[in-house]
Amino acid sequence: MLSTASQNSSVSTPLIGLLHQLADVVARLPDSQYTQKPVGVIDSSVGGHVRHCLDHVRSLLDSTGSGELNYDQRQLGTSIERSGRGAAEHIDELLRELEELDDDVLDHPLNLTVLLSPDDPPIRVMTSVGREMAYVLAHTVHHNALVGAMVKTLGGWLPERFGYAPSTIKNLENSRSCAR
Repeated sequence: MLSTASQNSSVSTPLIGLLHQLADVVARLPDSQYTQKPVGVIDSSVGGHVRHCLDHVRSLLDSTGSGELNYDQRQLGTSIERSGRGAAEHIDELLRELEELDDDVLDHPLNLTVLLSPDDPPIRVMTSVGREMAYVLAHTVHHNALVGAMVKTLGGWLPERFGYAPSTIKNLENSRSCAR
């Protein structure tokens, strides 16, 4: 069973909300659709995109203790990628950790190692947990949009505005209130 998001508002609340939505979508897909490749014109599986997103969340959470962050170190072929149940279990674990994350960690510095080109060595840059929280949120929205397109192709269920950026939702809400 997935844990529920904290009632108090914190910087991790939006990411927690996205992961709850993703868990709901995954729970409604049979494993045959979750692992299917290709899906329409997309070469990868829903499970591959879910695993990729969760790898980023895991990397960020791990960096809060170590001060070192590298999104390029990925775990391919895990149970997250092969099974909706495996993904749900991992999402639940990440949700618990996000709910326990204190907002005071946002200003903590991180050393980000990133590969900018396959032909060059990775570089190291300074960043912060808060900046990377914003990146992981945007990255998750982007992949949720891809998952949404794949799930629609498979005839599956999606929550309203799944894969929409916060700014898109805000603009949609503002345009409705102005039209009255």
